Amino acid sequence: MRTFEVNRRLAGRHEVKVFTSVYKHSLRSVERAGVHYRRLGFRVPGVGSSPHLTFLVSQGLAISRTPHDLVVEEFTPPVGFCGLPWWTRAPVISIVQWNFFEQWEKRYRLPFSKWMTQLAKTGRYRHVIVQSESMAREFKSLLPNATICTIPPGIDDYAFIEPVVQGEYVLFLGRIDTQHKGLDLLIEAWSSHCRAAKVPLVIAGAGPAIEALRDEVRQRQLEGLIRFIGRVEGTAKMRVLQNSRIVVVPSRYETFGLAALEGMAAGKPVVCFNIDHLSEVAAAPWAVSIPAFDTQAFGRAVAQLWENPAKCSAIGTAARERARCYHWDQVAQKQEDFYLQVYHSSHAPA
Repeated sequence: MRTFEVNRRLAGRHEVKVFTSVYKHSLRSVERAGVHYRRLGFRVPGVGSSPHLTFLVSQGLAISRTPHDLVVEEFTPPVGFCGLPWWTRAPVISIVQWNFFEQWEKRYRLPFSKWMTQLAKTGRYRHVIVQSESMAREFKSLLPNATICTIPPGIDDYAFIEPVVQGEYVLFLGRIDTQHKGLDLLIEAWSSHCRAAKVPLVIAGAGPAIEALRDEVRQRQLEGLIRFIGRVEGTAKMRVLQNSRIVVVPSRYETFGLAALEGMAAGKPVVCFNIDHLSEVAAAPWAVSIPAFDTQAFGRAVAQLWENPAKCSAIGTAARERARCYHWDQVAQKQEDFYLQVYHSSHAPA
């Protein structure tokens, strides 16, 4: 999303080419909103990760064969840095939108963070865009000589839904996942204070944990309060946001918190855990931030807000105004300014 929203705003002033991986039935090249997309890599039957792996292997050669003034390298799971400074003489900017090495290492049992650290020590990465000040501190320790620029993701006009209504339920919006998105913590929170207050919860999204979570809801006898509605997009997504009273973000870790920002733009109070990165987006007075993973406190905060519509409205109004600071137009302008700064500094006389 960030790649598209920023690049479509820059395409009127710059030629923008995006290399990305193949997927089923994808076209090899396509132009969208003035941005030229080219698919790299290929699918190997029976190997689910093959598009991702072959894309990583193909990037360098594609860059070396394509005329360019600047390369923007996405920090790519599970390896992080992709090594593009070895394939070009132009300046390279790394954009970091995730930083979950611990989780990837558990999944594949490979030392990805060690490999990334070794790449960082080469000194080839000198310009980095991160999404939060917490992430900036992490990367400053990893790349002490690099220029680190903090530019958060954005949101568009459509997210500021009109009219703002009181809402009929609490909403979780995102991937159906336990370890990352903390939906097991959310259901635990619903078992006490929210059950007693009869607070309805709508869980919107899709993901691998959905059946296990449905079973958990049945075991806790919460079927009358918790409803799964599947993935929602476009106008359907805006409608479920508009009709909610509170948005909950029970994540164990985030690198920003777009769901929280979308809730804020819709004029809804956000209840979340106080964790790095997310706490820079969702904090008082436009959100309710709970000590990390205290499910009792989380459930109590939601129940108290639910029973106080006036307080919901006041926090939601403050949240909506705060969300206006994150418009994609502003994000794209900041990113373009940094691109130009890096480009001109690399061409300055020695």
